[in-house]
Order: sequence, then structure tokens, then C-alpha cells
Amino acid sequence: MTTTHAQKKITATTAEEAQRFLDIVVEDLRHLAVNKGTHGILVTKTGPGQFTVELSENVPYGITEEAVAALTES
Repeated sequence: MTTTHAQKKITATTAEEAQRFLDIVVEDLRHLAVNKGTHGILVTKTGPGQFTVELSENVPYGITEEAVAALTES
């Protein structure tokens, strides 16, 4: 079971914009992670130009992991 303590979604139109937004959000969540001392940061690409950044108990404290969500077609 995964518990999410903080989560932010990002939508960007260019790679540069995505990197800038991701840097800002990851830095914000790092500050929250330091206060908890038990969660790492998970960055998941959920679609073209779309990302979710969250504190995750499944990521060790002090680590930032990247993932790509399985995209399904309707």
C-alpha cells in the first residue's frame, strides 16, 4: 500500500518548461521530505508534458526516483 503525503501535478508545453517546473517542485518537496525524514520523492511521467511529483513511502528518504505511468488507450 502506498501512502502519498504531498503531491503536485505539472503540465508543460516544452521540454525546457517541464525541466524548470520539475526542478521547482522537486525542491519544494525536498523541504517537506526533510521534515518527515522517512519519504523519498517519486516523479512520474503521466503523459506528454504531464508529470506527478510526490513524497512516497516506497522511495527511500534522500532519493528521487523517476517512473513512467502505463498509458492506456480508450
